[in-house]
Amino acid sequence: MRGYVRFIVAVMCLLAGNEQILAAGFQQNTRAADIQPTPVTGESWLNHLHRSFGDTSMGKTGRLGPPAPDSADDLARPQAEFIALPPQQFITLRGSDLYRINCQACHGDAGLGLPPEINSVINPVRATSVPLVIARMKSNGMEITPAAAAELAKQSKLALLQRLHSGGENMPPFPHLSEEEIRVLLTYLNQLAGVTPSGEQQSVVKESPLRVGEHIVKSTCHICHGATGANPSPQQLEDGAIPPLETLPDRVSEAVFIRKITLGTPIVMGTPPTPHRGRMPVFDYLTREEAADVYVYLTHYRPTQEASDAAVALLRQDPPRSDPPRASAGSVSPTVTNGADGDVARTGEDTLKATISLTAIGLFVMALLGGGLGFTLREFRRLSLEADAARMARAVSNHSHRDVADLVAR
Repeated sequence: MRGYVRFIVAVMCLLAGNEQILAAGFQQNTRAADIQPTPVTGESWLNHLHRSFGDTSMGKTGRLGPPAPDSADDLARPQAEFIALPPQQFITLRGSDLYRINCQACHGDAGLGLPPEINSVINPVRATSVPLVIARMKSNGMEITPAAAAELAKQSKLALLQRLHSGGENMPPFPHLSEEEIRVLLTYLNQLAGVTPSGEQQSVVKESPLRVGEHIVKSTCHICHGATGANPSPQQLEDGAIPPLETLPDRVSEAVFIRKITLGTPIVMGTPPTPHRGRMPVFDYLTREEAADVYVYLTHYRPTQEASDAAVALLRQDPPRSDPPRASAGSVSPTVTNGADGDVARTGEDTLKATISLTAIGLFVMALLGGGLGFTLREFRRLSLEADAARMARAVSNHSHRDVADLVAR
C-alpha cells in the first residue's frame, strides 16, 4: 500500500514537470518574433481585381513626391546618401504600429477609409462591443437584452477575424498575420473606435526587422506591385505599368529606396525619356528604419516566378468572398494555415499538439487517481471482512452466541 502511494506521488510530480515544459513550449510557439518570414508571391491585388492604378484609391493615403526637375540630367545628378542604419535584433511594435504598417495605406490614420470603395473599420469594431450594441439599438428605437447583444457582439468579432484572415470583395487577405499579432492589432482598433479608452496602455509584440519588412511589403507594396516580372520600359511606365518587387534591389540602391518611400523622388518615363513627378505616393508615416527593413526583406526573400505561379493558381481556385461565412456561436477564431506562411501554420499545429498533450495528461492523472481510490476502498473492505471473520471465529470457538449474533447483525 505504501509503495503504491509513493508511486502515485512520483507519477504526479513527473507529470506536473512535463505539464510545465509543455506550457513553456506553448508560450514559446506563440511569440511573434519566432515567425520566419516568407517571400511575397503572386500578382498584385489590383491585377487580381482587374483594376488600374488610376481607377482606385487603394494604397493612396500618402502624399505625392516632389515635382520633377527641369531635365533628366538634374534627375541623374548624385544626391546626398542616407547614413547606413545600425542593425536591430528585435523591434517592439504596439498595436498602433501594426495598424500603421498593415492597414493605414488604405484605411487612413483614423481608420475611416475612403467609402464606398474602402470601408471604415470603426463601425465593424464598435459592433464587437456589447454596451455599444445596446446603445445603438436603443438609438434606433429598439430594445435588446444583454444576452442578445452579447451574441451579436460575438458574431461581429468572428466576422471581423474572418475578414482579417480571408479578406473580402475589395480587401485582400492577411494570412501573414499571426494570432498574436491580430490580438495586439485588435487592442488598438478598440481604442481607435472608442471601445476602450485611448490612453490605455497598448499591447506589444516583438518582431525582427525582416518581419517588419514582410508586413509592409505584403500589406502595402503588394497592393500595386506584383511579386515577379520584368522591368517595364520608360514608355511602359508612361502607359501605366508598375515595376515588380522581384527586381527592386536591382533597380535602385537602398539609400535611393529609403528616400523614395519616405520623401519621394521623380522618375524618368516616356519616349524620349523625360523626368516626371511620379505616381507612387510617399508613405511619410513610415520611418527610415522601416523603409530599410522593406529593402532588406526583398533582398533576403526575393520573390520567384515558381512560387508566384503557385500562389496565383491557389488564389483563382478560392477567390475572396464579399460576405464571409457566418461562424457558429460556439466556434473559435480561425487559425492561419495559408501555405505561403508555413511557419504560422506550424505554430498552430504545435499549439494543437500541446493542447492535446495537456488534455491527455490530465485524463491520465484522473484515471490514475480514480484507480488508486478504487484500490484503496477495496483494500479497506477486504481488511474489514477479514477482521470480522477472525472475530466470528474467535466467538464460535468460545461458544459466545451473543457475540456471534452481534456479528451477524452487522
